[in-house]
Amino acid sequence: MNRPEVSDTLFTWADLQAKLNSELLNNLGNFINRVLSFIAKEAGAGYDSVVPDAPNAGEHTLTKILAEKTSKWVEQYLDAMEKVKLKQGLKSAMGISSDGNAYLQESQFWKLYKEDPAACAIVMKTSVGLVYLLACLLSPFMPSFSDEVLRQLNLSPEENLSLSEEKGEIAKAKSPWDFVPAGHRIGKPAPLFKELKDEDVALHREKYAGSQAERSSKAAADAEANKVANQLKGTKLSGIDLDILIYSPYAG
Repeated sequence: MNRPEVSDTLFTWADLQAKLNSELLNNLGNFINRVLSFIAKEAGAGYDSVVPDAPNAGEHTLTKILAEKTSKWVEQYLDAMEKVKLKQGLKSAMGISSDGNAYLQESQFWKLYKEDPAACAIVMKTSVGLVYLLACLLSPFMPSFSDEVLRQLNLSPEENLSLSEEKGEIAKAKSPWDFVPAGHRIGKPAPLFKELKDEDVALHREKYAGSQAERSSKAAADAEANKVANQLKGTKLSGIDLDILIYSPYAG
C-alpha cells in the first residue's frame, strides 16, 4: 500500500505565512485574478466579461510552448495522485499556475490588446482555460477555493473536469484554449486570498498555542465557567446582586 507521504511534515507558522503569501496569494491568486479581471473590463480596455474567440491558437509560438508544459504537468499530477503522492500532485498543479504567470508576463497582453488584438485574444482564452484547469486540479486540496473559482468563471461545480481518458479530457490539456468556449460570459472576479500579516500570525499562534488536549481542556473550562455564570446571573445572595460580582470590572 502506498503511503501519502514519505516523511512527517514539520509545521511552522513562518512557513505557513511564507507559503500562503508567496504560493497562494502571489502565484495562484494573482494569476487567476489578473486573467479574470482583464476579461471583465469594459470593451475598449478588456472583453466586457466575454471570453474572446482565438482561432489558430495552436500556431501561436508562446502558447504552443505553454500547452506542452501544461500537458506534462497534468501527466505528472495524475501519476502522483494515482500513487497518493499528494505533495507532488499539489506541486504539479502549482507549476501550471507559475507557468501561467510567466506566460502573461512574457506575452505582455496589456500591450497586445491594442497592438495585436488577435494575439491578445489567444493569450486570454488560453489563460482562462488554465484558470478552469487549476480549479479542477486543486479541488481535492481546496474544494471551497475551486467552487469559488468556478463561480467567478460562471461555471457550475457539476462542470468540473473529471480528467477522464475515456472522455478525451486529458488530451485537452494539450490545448487549454479549448477548455472555456468563446462567447462564454464569466462572473464577477474577486480576490481569492488575503495576505497573512505578522500580526495575524501572532493572533493565530496565541489561539492555537499548546497541545490540542490543552486547548480542548481550556475550551471546556471556559464553557463551564460561562454556564455557571449564566446560571448565577440574576440570582441574589444575602441581598447582593451576583450580576455585579460576575460582570463588574472591579470584581475579583
